[in-house]
Amino acid sequence: MNQGTWMKRGVVAAALIAVASATLTACGGDESADGLTTIKVSYSEKVADNLPLWAAKEQGFFAAHDLEVELVNLDSEKGFPALLSGQVDMAAIGGTQVVSAAAAGNDVKILGAATPVLPFELYADVATGVELKGKKVGYTSKSGSQYVGTVEAIKAAGLEPSDVDLVPLGNVSNVNNALLSGAIDAAATHPPASLQFKNAGLHRLVDLAKEDIPYMNVSYVALTSYNEEHPEVLDQFFAALKQGTDFVQSNQKGATRILGDYLGEDDQAALDDAWNYYTSEVIQEAPLASPEQLELSVEFLDGSVEGVEDVDLDGLIDPSHVEKAFGTS
Repeated sequence: MNQGTWMKRGVVAAALIAVASATLTACGGDESADGLTTIKVSYSEKVADNLPLWAAKEQGFFAAHDLEVELVNLDSEKGFPALLSGQVDMAAIGGTQVVSAAAAGNDVKILGAATPVLPFELYADVATGVELKGKKVGYTSKSGSQYVGTVEAIKAAGLEPSDVDLVPLGNVSNVNNALLSGAIDAAATHPPASLQFKNAGLHRLVDLAKEDIPYMNVSYVALTSYNEEHPEVLDQFFAALKQGTDFVQSNQKGATRILGDYLGEDDQAALDDAWNYYTSEVIQEAPLASPEQLELSVEFLDGSVEGVEDVDLDGLIDPSHVEKAFGTS
């Protein structure tokens, strides 16, 4: 299935689910047995982009702000329909998916950007970008941020995507295993997985995070209606997220413990590598979203998602909760 078909089908399915589930009661606003306000939040990938979110949960920061937050791992094909139908109150999901949904007429708001750059490194069995020409470069599928990262990494290496043989492999594990086995010559990845490529003697050709290309790899998004009806809950959420962010930045031991639990990773060297990379290059002091972080998404969706060029990127973002919690403006 090509990118355009996938995006169109996904958005249509999401819209249908939203209509069919319009009578459902949203999770947020209810109280738990402990008197805490309940809120359900999905995250689409088990990646270190979500570490401040996980830390806010595991360190009790949400509870300290009178919230009982249930975190649910749903891939983007399920996470966005769940948001639109009210089955979850917020989603930590790629900005590209949000732009695509907005182009289809869904009324959503981006409240923050967990990671405002592309957190990918291009590893290869050759030492220079020139040598990569004509080689096989693996990627997952054209519907996700890993594909965007792959294309941008190829460009940063001094080539065009047409200069290499792009090979779709379905998922990250397949991509990583193919590179380690020699079935492909290069791939875009990020820690902690990338440590195994270093140890295997592969070469890092590009660090996209250092290229500082604006891109909303993971956003915090809610329905506009939820944003308008529960502003105090969202203020509490982002106040706790600030504590989670501060904890991740200042406590390597505690942060890597949480990261290992969520990723199912027990290699401390790999976890430390991931912590160093994300805290120094990826996770920002404040998760402020900006229209510039969505422009690359529009570029990749243009021609495959109808109406994407008409999306009001400024109007898609409400930074007020982050500004209040993190003291920024």
